[in-house]
This record gives sequence, structure tokens and C-alpha cells, in this order.
Amino acid sequence: MVEHANVAAANIHECKGANSASVDTVRISDGAGSGSWAKVPPASITGVNNVNLITFTYRFTDISTASSQWVVCPIAGIISKIYTVIHGVITGSDTNMTFEIAGVVVTNGAIVIAQSGSAAGDVDSSTPTAARTLTAGQAIEVISDGGSTNTVDATVTFTINVA
Repeated sequence: MVEHANVAAANIHECKGANSASVDTVRISDGAGSGSWAKVPPASITGVNNVNLITFTYRFTDISTASSQWVVCPIAGIISKIYTVIHGVITGSDTNMTFEIAGVVVTNGAIVIAQSGSAAGDVDSSTPTAARTLTAGQAIEVISDGGSTNTVDATVTFTINVA
């Protein structure tokens, strides 16, 4: 009898079910001598929440000047949340930020950055509900109406549910 540690390379076999497993999956044990193939371990096993979410940020230069700027989404997915944080006090009026994918406005994605009481570090957010699906490498247009009157940058953070 040959010990497992001494099995010749030609006789080593793949894990049970590997011949029908999808690409980029891992074997998850069920604790009863069997298991299944999955993209990621379920949260109930790992204790990790939101395993299919990624975030990326973009620094929007001068929200007080009406302009469009673009950022590329590195993966395919659905925008689940958009955040802004300002880097200074804005004056004059509120600034409205909107977002478009391929010229289509992200539904319920608009963010109003309030001038009254504004301060560096103020966070605002939106929860898009439609027109929010991206392909890998697709650009998101970030638009400021330039409503405020002094030069302030904002960091925009996108949370993407990976497709």
C-alpha cells in the first residue's frame, strides 16, 4: 500500500467534483464528509459580510465649478451606494452632484451637498435604484452643477455589488 504522501504525480487526483466545478470556485465542506463548489464562502461560514461588494474612490476637483469628470469602474457590477465627502466649507449655494453611465442618469443617484453649515469632512450619500449597471472598464460620469462659490474638492466613493 502506498501512503498518500508518497503517491506519484501521475496518480494524484483532483478534489471530488472538480471536473464539473465552475471557474474560480472553491470547495466548501458541509461538515458531513461532503460539500459543494461556490464562488466565495457564505457569510455564515466565514463571518464576513458583504463579500461581493467593492469600493473605489475618485477625487472630484472643485465642485464649485460646473463640470463633468469621469472615473472608470474596474469590475462589472451594480452601484449600490454613492458617497461624497467634501474637503472644505462651501459657500453661496448647495452643490448638486449627479452620475451617468453611457449618458444615462443613475436613478436616485443624485447627491445634494448642502452649503448651510458645511464643513470639511461632511458626508452625503445616495442609494441608486436603476440605470446603475456597469461593465468592467466602463466610465461613470460625475457631474457637478457648480452651485457653490468657492474652490472645494470632494472625494466620491462608489460601492459596487460585483456581478
